[in-house]
Amino acid sequence: MSRVSPLRTCTVAGLAAGTIAAGIALAPTALAAEPLPALTGPSTVAAGADFEVSGADCVTTDPLNPAVALVTTDVELDDPNGVGLVVVPEDDGTWSAVLSFPAGTTGVHQVLAGCGQQYAEQGVQYPEFDITVTAPTAGTPSTPATPTTTATPTTPATGAIRGTAANTPGVASPDTGAATGDRSAPGRKVVKVLTGFKPGEVVTVTLHSTPQRVASATADASGTVRIEFTLPAGTPAGEHTLVYEGSQGTYFQEAFTVTAAAGSGASLAYTGASVALPLGLGAGALALGGGLVFLTRRRSAEATQA
Repeated sequence: MSRVSPLRTCTVAGLAAGTIAAGIALAPTALAAEPLPALTGPSTVAAGADFEVSGADCVTTDPLNPAVALVTTDVELDDPNGVGLVVVPEDDGTWSAVLSFPAGTTGVHQVLAGCGQQYAEQGVQYPEFDITVTAPTAGTPSTPATPTTTATPTTPATGAIRGTAANTPGVASPDTGAATGDRSAPGRKVVKVLTGFKPGEVVTVTLHSTPQRVASATADASGTVRIEFTLPAGTPAGEHTLVYEGSQGTYFQEAFTVTAAAGSGASLAYTGASVALPLGLGAGALALGGGLVFLTRRRSAEATQA
């Protein structure tokens, strides 16, 4: 495929253009030879739009007189010389050209083409090719780009107590099912199951009174989050607060009671028993020793009197 103007055909194509253009216009006997197959091209085009026309059998046996094809229309093309489009065929005689009707052209028009040889009288004129020219269609409005989804901002967890008034509506901490309740002793595992968080929200848990980060978990697709942690050893018994902070802004706090360390009473009882037992055994031994001394002395006195 090529689009060649007369300014690009150099001397050979330039001289041939005038000869063939005159032949197409006047239809002399030299160009009235056996017609070649009809031109190939679209039946409808829009004014100003490029379209392709092609033909075949434009050949010559004389290497000094190459064949050229000239394509024009019944409407003056955007050609400074008003001649048309000159094309040099391929070696097998096939050729194609790209042209367009000037803007504002409408209706049925003819595309004409001829094949000739420079400095020779032989040549051929292709049959006219009818084409319907329409007004340009308005461009299809572009589809607005899909807005980029803005990532949900992440709220840093501070662990600070904001008060129950700051609790996000809908968040709940039911002490049922897998949850272990709202009290535990140091060293024991605590399981909390909360609902009402946003799906995929990362929840950070802080234990007060002395703030300690004790756990972090991610809410599932329903907004339920399962928190598991071991209550730190040394946490003083009494009332404390658990603060739950979600990465998407959800907040919840609840009271939590820390009970006495597990086994602390048993340790004290054991410690008391370990001290009392030796003392009891020692007192018994002293009493037994005193009794033996008393009996020995009594027997000695009875023997003397006898």
